[in-house]
Amino acid sequence: ALGHFGDARRAAMGSTLVERVVETGSLVIRKLGGTRAREIAIHRFLSAPSVTCGEMVETLAHRTAVACQGRRIVAAQDTTEINFAGREERRRGLGPAGDGVSAGFFLHPVIAIDSETEAVLGLLDAKIWTRSDEFDATPARERALEDKESVR
Repeated sequence: ALGHFGDARRAAMGSTLVERVVETGSLVIRKLGGTRAREIAIHRFLSAPSVTCGEMVETLAHRTAVACQGRRIVAAQDTTEINFAGREERRRGLGPAGDGVSAGFFLHPVIAIDSETEAVLGLLDAKIWTRSDEFDATPARERALEDKESVR
């Protein structure tokens, strides 16, 4: 399950969404839906106030913690930029991406890797953030530690 989201129907839709991502290998809602009705259902699911990134991350982290029991793991993290260059006018709630111009957001995932088999066990944590319009383009190495985005 991806989460419970306060309702068994939303929990089932979350599971269906994960299954469709695996089946299609896509994150594009139109491709995940397959039909217009399922596409609308996915949009409604993702727009529901009770469907939160926090609950998804918490659910996945719990599943990963169970998979990590009795193993030596390495926790690896990196920052990923999701950039919507060229489509800014159709996107809401985004801030400046890595180039300071295109719309986008950032993802800071932490994943668990089995130290012996090198198998990826799952997500331990994730931080998702959007820059404000007051983005400081000063290179990170020239900023004081307390002024860096990674500290916020």
